[in-house]
Amino acid sequence: MRHWRTTLAVIATAALVATACTPGPQTGGTAQPEEKPVAGGRVIRGSFSDIRVMNPVIATDATSGQVTDLLFDPLLRADPKTGNPIPWMGKWTASADNLTFSWEIDSKANWSDGKPVIADDFLARSKAVARSKLTTQKSNWTDVEGWTDYRDGKATAISGITLDTANPKKFTVKFARSFCPALLNVFGAAPLPSHIYGKYTVDNDPAKNIDTAPENSAPPVVDGPFKFKEWRKGDQVILTRNDSYWRGAPYLDEFVQKVVADTTVQAAQLKTGELTLGAIQPGDFDDLSKQENLKLYEWKDNGYVYVGWKLNNPNVPFLQDKRIRQALAYGLDTEQVVQSVVFGHGEKQIMHTPSVSWAFPGTGGFNEYKFDPAKAEQLIRDAGYAKGSDGFFAKDGKTLGWTIVTNQGNKTRETFLQVATEQYKKIGVKINPKVEDFTTLVPKLNTGSNEIETIIIGWQLGAEPDGFFSIWHSSNIARAEQAGNNFVGYKNPELDKLIEQARVGNCAQDVRKPIYQQANKILNEDQPYNFGFSQNRILATDKRIRGIEPGSFSPDATWNVEKWWIKP
Repeated sequence: MRHWRTTLAVIATAALVATACTPGPQTGGTAQPEEKPVAGGRVIRGSFSDIRVMNPVIATDATSGQVTDLLFDPLLRADPKTGNPIPWMGKWTASADNLTFSWEIDSKANWSDGKPVIADDFLARSKAVARSKLTTQKSNWTDVEGWTDYRDGKATAISGITLDTANPKKFTVKFARSFCPALLNVFGAAPLPSHIYGKYTVDNDPAKNIDTAPENSAPPVVDGPFKFKEWRKGDQVILTRNDSYWRGAPYLDEFVQKVVADTTVQAAQLKTGELTLGAIQPGDFDDLSKQENLKLYEWKDNGYVYVGWKLNNPNVPFLQDKRIRQALAYGLDTEQVVQSVVFGHGEKQIMHTPSVSWAFPGTGGFNEYKFDPAKAEQLIRDAGYAKGSDGFFAKDGKTLGWTIVTNQGNKTRETFLQVATEQYKKIGVKINPKVEDFTTLVPKLNTGSNEIETIIIGWQLGAEPDGFFSIWHSSNIARAEQAGNNFVGYKNPELDKLIEQARVGNCAQDVRKPIYQQANKILNEDQPYNFGFSQNRILATDKRIRGIEPGSFSPDATWNVEKWWIKP
């Protein structure tokens, strides 16, 4: 994933995100052919959450991912419009059995200190993931031969990764079985400079890792279009142009990520020009579209905002009853939410896979959970609850209710929380709404903290639908000893088998798609999430910025940021 946009994120597969893609309608024109790019200027992007880290191995939130994407380049990218893997910093060939991938890194690819990007840097990334306790990317690498032995300290090398002794830019990766997500999940991961991070991964010491490396907060060398300059925590991250960028120096002098209090402040600062770029909320669309200094882009997103029910939290045992979870689906008018909360800039989501993904099966045969309060209450009664004089259901003297938390500053999510609280009250469920800063919320989610009872947040998914594994497979249930993205604690052996089946063997989309359809049907039936809605991405920019080409599989539209420029 990419990452969580103050939702969450998964590298090459999914990520948590703090904000809410086949390209959709756009407001604003494209650069005129006669316009000639000029160098200079800065872009200031607003974010109502600060970053947490600048190492792509342990960046699990989309805000951090937004910055690391500007600092570190991957070997390949997902095409921003189609999601198909395309060469970026290297080219590859695959064996006939799809087990061995041979790579050659671009001859021009270099680090900002002048050293070339080499195969050992890819190996450094693999080793860093293996030894990290904070990463959520381990499941992407487990099918590389010898990787799990290295991870577990049983080997001092990864046997499946072979470096070419004659050419330091060439290497091969051998998988134990045909691994369908290999391209985007493994090779879509940015290499790490081995001459910087290699000292933190000692081959004969499994306890050594990069998790607390000081470079995580101030990367000294990069291979992306921008270099790190300064992080004023709680305020802004300042990046400067990487003049030695291997694809050619960017036109922009600086790219700044600035923290704002909330989406209302962000919209105001876009109007005044204090910000020149920002992913805005639907409620601000009409107002900002009238501003003469701004241009708006809108496109369908490969992600969704949802309510996650914590199934393994002993403080809310009633959520383990599927009837309760289904009642909560019938008791929330999501169609009305799409109209009143996101003002039609989105669509109801009834499964994990968004409609822009090639794995989307359509809605035929799925329960759409049409708003039906009477059915919701009946399901609650069927689960053994009775409604008291206070209007809330209870059983064994315990009121049916809990806390729902969302990330502070995202007005769309905060409004969604208010609507859910009100509508659930009408079906006799007592909700305590709570907002919390995203930077403190993410660690609690990733480690399975029981402090979280239920959550409204969002996923930014990658082009490869294997995000299913990271988010839903029982092996990725979040726990204190190992971070995970399955932080609602969902466990279903049948779903596990389907997810595993979709990862290996015949990798044709027409073979994998029916498997994901079955997986989506299980989730649609079990309702470990109320899948909420897929919210369109809306990007507001200073109208002088040129070169932006949005797409569903580049959520921040920065895939070609080195080509952005500002018209004087």
